[in-house]
Amino acid sequence: METLPHAEPLADDLPKERALGNLAYEAVLDLLVSGELHPGDPIQERALAAKLGFSRTPLREALHRLEGERLLERGANSRLFVRQVTVQEILEALHVRRLLEPDAAARAAGQVPKAELARLRQRVEELLEHNEPGNPEHQVLDADLHGVICKYCDNEMLASIIAEVRRKTRMFSLKRLDRRLGPVCHEHLAMIGALERGDAEEAAARTAEHIDNIRASILEKLARW
Repeated sequence: METLPHAEPLADDLPKERALGNLAYEAVLDLLVSGELHPGDPIQERALAAKLGFSRTPLREALHRLEGERLLERGANSRLFVRQVTVQEILEALHVRRLLEPDAAARAAGQVPKAELARLRQRVEELLEHNEPGNPEHQVLDADLHGVICKYCDNEMLASIIAEVRRKTRMFSLKRLDRRLGPVCHEHLAMIGALERGDAEEAAARTAEHIDNIRASILEKLARW
């Protein structure tokens, strides 16, 4: 059967195409961060499209973007694989986060709606109460809190850079730092409290302390391997 050439999307379809590409990107990124896709795993495009419910076009756009961010790489046969993010890259990313995120937190202090912070506080307290190390909500909440700080720091470029760097450190799952789950919750509560009070200096200090503790825990974990 003759295959018809692929038609270019109409101008009216371009925003929809981009939106689907973004959704596919987030879906694949979630698989990478959650560990469902492991370093070295081959990317099977057809199966992944079926699993996530996307057509091949937005999925290919997402895969190309992740390859550009060096979360995926091509092997000798040009097939895509999940790239192993090295410990050195993670530590370098944490260094950049340590430089940028305290400033973002200081800028966001007093700007985040109190109701939004109250919901985050409630979620943290529920995690502490249930004390379930394997609960994926830990990672979701971490992303949401840091995302709120970026959203309200009133600097889109700063927020964009932080989001890109955080993708590296998200690959080092909290599941691999099981003894950090409780302390992370308390650190998050301290950050939320400073944001609620509008205390820019305290928000910056608590955010810096949080990142320092992540780095220390990674180094401790590596020392035990």
